[in-house]
Amino acid sequence: MAQLTLLLVLFAATIVLASTADRLKLPYPVLLLIFGLAVAFVPGVPLPTIAPELILPLVLPPLLFAAARRTSWREFYDNRRAIGLLAVALVAVTAAAVGVLLQALVPGLPLMAAIALGAMVAPPDPVVATVVARELRLPRRLKTVLEGEGLSNDATSLVLYEVAVASTVTGAFSPWRAGGTLLLAIALGIVVGLAVAFVTRWLLGKLPAHPAGTALLLVVPFAAYAAADYAHGSGVLAVVTLALALSRYADTESAQTRLVSGATWEIIELLVTGAAFAFVGLELRAVAHDVSGDLRTAIVQGAAITALVIVVRIVWIFAVTSIDENVRKRGGDRAEPVGWQEMAIASWSGMRGVVTLAAALGLPAAADGFPERNRLVFIAFFVVLATMLIQGLTLPPLVRRLGVLASRNDERDAERALAERAREAGLHRLREIRADGDIEDELIDQVQDSAVVMWRKLGTGPLDDDHRTAHTRLRHAWRVEELETEMLTAARQEVVSARDEPGGDAIVADRVLHRLDARSAHTRELPDPNEVE
Repeated sequence: MAQLTLLLVLFAATIVLASTADRLKLPYPVLLLIFGLAVAFVPGVPLPTIAPELILPLVLPPLLFAAARRTSWREFYDNRRAIGLLAVALVAVTAAAVGVLLQALVPGLPLMAAIALGAMVAPPDPVVATVVARELRLPRRLKTVLEGEGLSNDATSLVLYEVAVASTVTGAFSPWRAGGTLLLAIALGIVVGLAVAFVTRWLLGKLPAHPAGTALLLVVPFAAYAAADYAHGSGVLAVVTLALALSRYADTESAQTRLVSGATWEIIELLVTGAAFAFVGLELRAVAHDVSGDLRTAIVQGAAITALVIVVRIVWIFAVTSIDENVRKRGGDRAEPVGWQEMAIASWSGMRGVVTLAAALGLPAAADGFPERNRLVFIAFFVVLATMLIQGLTLPPLVRRLGVLASRNDERDAERALAERAREAGLHRLREIRADGDIEDELIDQVQDSAVVMWRKLGTGPLDDDHRTAHTRLRHAWRVEELETEMLTAARQEVVSARDEPGGDAIVADRVLHRLDARSAHTRELPDPNEVE
């Protein structure tokens, strides 16, 4: 019961602190981490216990799926070179650099054990990357690269981690085998993701839109992760591939499924992210207690590793991005250029998080042949804490200071242009239906009259003189709908009263109430003509 109470407290804190972070223009995982750290030192607070092997399967699928649904294959493809240099090459370079430094800092530590820590702390957290990109309104290309890196780098780091751990325990290491394992994990992850997406699209066409269709979309990320993991593939890439594949075939989902599942995923993402980062803060106390020897030495080692991962990222991004920009220009690529300001923001967006936590807690015990386990776990937690606090708290003011922000006018213009395309497609379809002659012209005219104000509400289709008559008719229609709303409100109140009367049938009352609510929602869809003039 104490564990459940603590989880509810973390959820409640997430709700409150997420709103606070929004007002302060900070990534909310940072505040949740601070909250968890503060709660950890309150006397009598029970520390959460969770099996390390369950952290990744429970936490990563919903967070990766929710983040990946907001992007597309095209954005990934257009920025594939930049994403690959960060998600694969930078992870490998960071893991190697950390391994060399840590072996020098901890005498007697095997190199592969040190590289295992390097693989843990190499990938920036995918959740924080998407939160930062979304809330700080970064330019489109920079946002895509950071989100793509966050969604892809876990596959590289976790495979390197597994190879390093196995090599440490067994004492055998083969570079060719490690490379083959990585390529196989990537291929299997993508194949499993595509297969699950194919089955999901087929089921969405057979199941009712809600609640079955919505429930399916909540289950499939976990199924994709588990299936890929069982096949020794990358569960991370399976979930990302699934989300990207489904985003290309949104027509297979009904509007109701998209609306309900979208809102549900936003809630899940918020609560799981908040609880995960608060858990990092809570667990740090127990991790520090288990470190053998002088804790100050471990803190110095953690600070050195933190400084190294930050510096390696800065040097890599400035050096490689400059080379990549020259190659792009020589090739005639007209994509948005990347200046030093964008490089600075990308360099400073390296906060570590959930993946580092799960990998650290999943290290084999010292009794199983893994040396200095508790020290490595503490250093990994220290890197998470330090990067989240140092970079997470300073990144928003740095973005504002350098002026690396997407133009609101450009966003509105792009939205208006896309709405105009949608309007033309809809009107073209109406003209085709009129030409077929199967529907009365009067009915099509009524639909067009309503569409005038609807599209105006969406930011396109200005009300010119030719549309004034339609607008007047819709004004009368809106008054009728307003009266219907008043009528439905009184009807609902009567049903609620009848539900609580002696002998009232709650099931019957709820069915009638559901029908009235559905009709009320339909009524509210009609815009007020006074708001669109």
